[in-house]
Amino acid sequence: MTHEVPPVIVTGQPGIRIATLNRPAVHNALSLATIDEIGRILAEAEADACSCLIVTGAGERTFCSGGDLDEFGEIRTREAAIAMSLRMQRVSRAARRSPVIVIAAMNGDAYGGGLEFALAADIRVAVRGARFGFFQVKLGITPAWRGATRLREVMPRSRALMLLATGERFGAEDALRWGLVDRLADDGRALDTAIELAATIADNSALAVRTIKRMVDAPRRDDDECLENEASLFAEAWMSEEHWKAVAARRPKK
Repeated sequence: MTHEVPPVIVTGQPGIRIATLNRPAVHNALSLATIDEIGRILAEAEADACSCLIVTGAGERTFCSGGDLDEFGEIRTREAAIAMSLRMQRVSRAARRSPVIVIAAMNGDAYGGGLEFALAADIRVAVRGARFGFFQVKLGITPAWRGATRLREVMPRSRALMLLATGERFGAEDALRWGLVDRLADDGRALDTAIELAATIADNSALAVRTIKRMVDAPRRDDDECLENEASLFAEAWMSEEHWKAVAARRPKK
């Protein structure tokens, strides 16, 4: 009797969910089924009041090589291409809008759509030996999953344009310096490093953490509506049971 291998393996601990892309034979390429599963896991983590969702890849060679070229090679109409693009864009948007902090534990290389996928995460940890590149242009296509927009969020326009238009490969040290990666880990320790980071986050009030993400993503304006929104979010956390418990715990014992 054979058992179907799941495209994503889910594990976890209190406050933290770990999703491992489980397709090492194809360098953890994203199939449509994998994309749908990631969306389901994200929604489940949100419903379970997790503080963090870590996404990593099976093995130590590749985080994610991008879209599954065998499956996506069957896309031969404009309508099908639009549908595939929107499918992943919506999952990426859900990750950004989710109150859960999404951490990409980049255990190896990430290329093309795999790097776009990592950019949808809130925080990126990468091993020092990882290599990256936006190879879409080499195939005569463009990023399909908001990679160009999100790359522009983390680095100057000229550098983003250079990386996207040349398709050149670059390393983890450059990625850290340019803001594409937030923390480096020794080879083989991307997940361990991400778990340590997630545990530090999960030790804090889940309400405060989720509210902070909303604040960071709020519109960058100074009108009265934005000021009132931040004050309202602050007041919600201030009045929470977690806040008053933390205050009481810090008071000196008499």
